[in-house]
Amino acid sequence: MCQPQPLTCVTIKANARLRRSRQWKDQSENQQSNANTAPTMADQTNNTPKKKNSRRKRRPTKKEQQRLRSNSCDASTASTQPLSSDESASTPVKKTTKKTTSTPRRKRSKKSKSSRPKIVNILATELTDEEKAKYVALDAEMVGIGPGGFQSRLARVSVVNWDGETIYDTHVQVVEKVTDYRTFVSGITEEDLLSDNAVTFDEAQTKVLELLEDKILVGHGLRNDFKVLGISHPWYATRDTAKYEPFMKTLDAPIFSDPSHPNGTTLVAKKLKVLAKDKLGMMIQEEGKPHSPVEDAVAALELYKKHRGKWEKAVEWKMERTMAITQRAQ
Repeated sequence: MCQPQPLTCVTIKANARLRRSRQWKDQSENQQSNANTAPTMADQTNNTPKKKNSRRKRRPTKKEQQRLRSNSCDASTASTQPLSSDESASTPVKKTTKKTTSTPRRKRSKKSKSSRPKIVNILATELTDEEKAKYVALDAEMVGIGPGGFQSRLARVSVVNWDGETIYDTHVQVVEKVTDYRTFVSGITEEDLLSDNAVTFDEAQTKVLELLEDKILVGHGLRNDFKVLGISHPWYATRDTAKYEPFMKTLDAPIFSDPSHPNGTTLVAKKLKVLAKDKLGMMIQEEGKPHSPVEDAVAALELYKKHRGKWEKAVEWKMERTMAITQRAQ
């Protein structure tokens, strides 16, 4: 006959099973609670605000502003859907490096200049009336005699004062037979030389010498005028715009094969017409019109007035050098 088991063994086993079931239940609850709290921690880490850069942003330049405006059209066509917190944190923003073609600048339209410049008178207010009285300007016109009319004779002479006023202007009689009146240049005709107002060569020469006495003479190509008048004038009292070096031009090739005249050192006089237009804006000796000795004398005088300061310094330096050479020679 079997004996019954004691009650204590049964209760001990039941209590052990209950404890194991409770432990398993607690472990499953802990695992579920951890799974529920995991996404909330990720959200907290992603939602934490980033530290702002305390450094002040640089102001964009004009070129950068233009690029931003041009890129705004491209940016408007892109997607505007907001990204999630995870996607915004994981995907970095790429900067656009698209170069915009710069529009060419418009060229400013130059103002149309008149074809004929205005006459510019140079005022020398620093000179007194006595100093102005020391200056005169001269120009002469010639006609041709002999075969082909290559020999020149005086036909007209004009002298003006500092203010451009005419103090002497007359036609001169020619004793020899004139073979070329050079009317297209000089404007001289046979009637001018045969008129009662024309004076003899001796009268014209005497009057010119009287006007040039103790005066500073201004002109263009005075060597030819002196030759046809048969007179001379001191070099230190002569201001020839054809001999003033700043008014002259250099030749690319020498005139002669002399080695003393290398390339670029040969100076040649410019025409008075060119100098008056370039330096003063004066239009003289126009095409189809004869030359006016009064107009040419005034143009040479205005050129001298504009460059009088530098010109007189150059003459003073030449005079000092000449005096030094003469003293050494003595």
